[in-house]
Order: sequence, then structure tokens, then C-alpha cells
Amino acid sequence: MPDRASPEISPTAPVAAAPLLQQLRWLVSLRWIAGLATIVGAGVDWAWVGSAGGAAATIAAVGAVIVAYNLVLALVLPAVAGSGDSRRLLLFAWAQLLLDFGALAVLLVLTGGVRSPLIGFFVLHMVFASLLLPQAMAYAAAGAAMLVSLAALELAGLRPRGQAEWLFVIGQGVTLFGVVFVANHITRALRRQRRRLVRQNRKIRRMSRQVRRQHRLMSQHEKMVALGQMASGVAHEIANPLASMDGLLQLAQRNPDRPRPELIQKLREQVARIGQIVQQMRSFAHPGDAQWQTVSPNDAVEQALAVLRFDKRMKQARVIREFAPDLGLVLLIPHALQQVLVNLIANALDATEATVDPTVTIRTLRRDGHVLVEISDNGPGIAREHLKRVFEPFFTTKPVGKGTGLGLSISYSLVQKQGGRLTVRSEPGSGATFVVHLPDRSESSHIREADAGTTVISGNSSG
Repeated sequence: MPDRASPEISPTAPVAAAPLLQQLRWLVSLRWIAGLATIVGAGVDWAWVGSAGGAAATIAAVGAVIVAYNLVLALVLPAVAGSGDSRRLLLFAWAQLLLDFGALAVLLVLTGGVRSPLIGFFVLHMVFASLLLPQAMAYAAAGAAMLVSLAALELAGLRPRGQAEWLFVIGQGVTLFGVVFVANHITRALRRQRRRLVRQNRKIRRMSRQVRRQHRLMSQHEKMVALGQMASGVAHEIANPLASMDGLLQLAQRNPDRPRPELIQKLREQVARIGQIVQQMRSFAHPGDAQWQTVSPNDAVEQALAVLRFDKRMKQARVIREFAPDLGLVLLIPHALQQVLVNLIANALDATEATVDPTVTIRTLRRDGHVLVEISDNGPGIAREHLKRVFEPFFTTKPVGKGTGLGLSISYSLVQKQGGRLTVRSEPGSGATFVVHLPDRSESSHIREADAGTTVISGNSSG
């Protein structure tokens, strides 16, 4: 159900108020042209005939009347549209048509009666009637046009005479109703198509929301998988300060009468250490509020490494940092980048598990208007046939139960949403290098660039 402040009504209604409003405005704009054309035409007739009076002056007066009542309609239309009432719009449409029928009837009388060349404008108004009114009302408008024109001819003493003129009038009437029939067929098809498009758009928006929700759930799942892999390391990190605290408490218990202020300070240090570990885990596991912030890419890498320090694989591998000191700050979503880096570094650690000297190199640099974060490993590399599939969801080369196949797919999407791209280069036997490309952009343009997105041709190992 649309908003009450909007003139649009349900697409299942016989007449949609928003399209009707647009058509009424269009008709008002056309009437300015018609009124002015009538005045100009009268002036041309006046100059052509060379007389200062007669029908030309009357036709010019009718053109002035058309312009005058169109001005009133243009002023009233916003108030009618603001009500959001489709019935008022229909009455307004009827008022426009009837005024036009009256003006056309007068012009019909002034320009030759039944044989007037202006009779074709009644046909044009049947198209307007079919656009503005429901089907039954459009046929009623055709009947009204016939009655108004015949009444005007009768009052002017120009009623049809003879069989030929009556056949002409009947033919015109059939033409009006035929135009209504054809135009209504077309407009009904267009309205059905519009309703179908509205339903499809709603379905697409609903599916898009579901996809975004599922993506968030998968992203959170990957975080939980990473935390599960680091669980033993976290337990060990917490066990150390707890053991130290227990020793300090035992020492204090042996000498309860001799308080030692330094013990309290050491206990507070161990509590702060545990608190820091918990805070780091909670910060990584929490979905975050996806706010754009200006941060240092080097700091973002260090934060990812701080989370991964609990992973036992970090103790077995050599991690080399090659950070450019002049990177500056980049506008991005810190939680998203942290998850990407954790995924990529964890993949690099997996790739080097069977290597004699496991080494992971993390490099930051600036190139061609982008800030790059490169994560390289000296593992076995990636098979050529896998390079084009590595960002596909659920594709993985890891053993069953060790990889979900979602890590790189999620990382690809997270980087793309920040206006960047994720690529890889690898040769079998020579390791792999994953590259996060982050645009070096101003705060005022980041939303536009992120919404525009990028098309990336890239590959990787597995999630």
C-alpha cells in the first residue's frame, strides 16, 4: 500500500493516480499549444482574408478562452494532486475533457460545421479520454463528444442535412468509439504491464534483501569458523595471565599481614591483558555497524595480525612486514577490511603448512591512485584451472571439513562494496599473491564510488 502523501494508489485499482496525474499535466501543457495555435491560426486567417471582423475574430476569442481556462486548470491541478484522491483526479479529467469538447464544438461551428477540418481533434481527445478514464467512462466521453458537437450544430442551424452528411456524422461517431476501443486495448495492456513490473520490482527488492541478509549470515559464519580455529590459542593466551594471577594471589596468601602494593598493580596488569584479548575477539566476532572511517591501511593489517596471533599456525610461520611508511589514510569500512585480511592471511598460512620454511609476506604500497595490500605465501601455488573459479561460492581445494569455500567469495564481495577489487597472481610451485586494491578517494565521493561497484577478473586459491 503506497504512502498516503503520494498520489499513487494500488496498481490493482482501475486507474493509477500517479500516471493519471502525469497525463493530466501533459494534457494541460498541450492545451497551451492548442490555445496559442488557435489564436495564431485566427490571425493568419485574418491576414489571408484581409477583413478585420467575421469568424477570425471569434476564433481568436475562442483561443483566448482556451488559454484562460487552461490557466485556471493549471492553478487548480496541484491542489487536486495534493489530495491524493483518485476520484478527484477523475472529476478533474472529466472537467478538462468537457471544456475541450465545448471549445471544439464552437470551433466546429465557426469552421464549416459537419465538414470542418477540426473534427479530427475530437478523435485526438478520444485518445486522451482512454488514457485518463476507465474503459466505460471513455466510451461515455465519446458519447458526450457526439452530443456536444450535434447540439452546437443544432443551435447554430448547421444540423446535418441529407443522407451524405448524416452518413458522415455516423462515420465520425463510429470512428470515435473505434478509437476508444483501440486505445483502451492498448492502455489496458500497458497497465497490466505496469502492474506486472511493480510486482516484479517488489519481488526483486525482497530477494535482494534476502540475499544481503544471507550474505551477512555467511560472513558471520566465516568469522565463527576462524575463531574456532583460533580457540586453542585464545585459551592458551588467557591461561598464561590466569596462572600469573594465581601465583600472585598465593604469594599474598602466604604473607597476609604484609601487604605488598606492587602485587595489586601486577594483578591489574594481568586483568587488563585478559580484557584486551577478550575485546579483540569480541571486536572481530561482532558484525559491526559498517560505518565508513578514515584509517591507516598499515594499522588495519596490524589489527588483523593481532587477531591471528592466537592461531597456532602463526607460531610456525615467518611473517614478514613490508609496510610503506607514507601511505596516509584511506576511507573504508574497518570491520570489513579486517575480515578480508584475516581470511587472506589465514589462507596463506594454510598454503604454507607443508612448506619447509613457511613464509607469509604482507606488503603495503600506493600505485596508480590505489592503496594496495599484498599478501604473498611460498606455498605450492594455485593450479591454472582453479584460478578462474576461486571466487565462486563453495569452491575450495581444501580437504573436506577444513574449508567452507566461502571465505574468498565473501572477501571478494566485501572489497567490492568498498569500491575496490581483489585479484591474485600465482604460478604452480611459486606460491600465490593476493592483492586488495583500495581506491584512494575523498570522503565526499566514497558513497558514489562504492555504489557504482567494479567488474573484476581475478582468481585465488580457496576459501
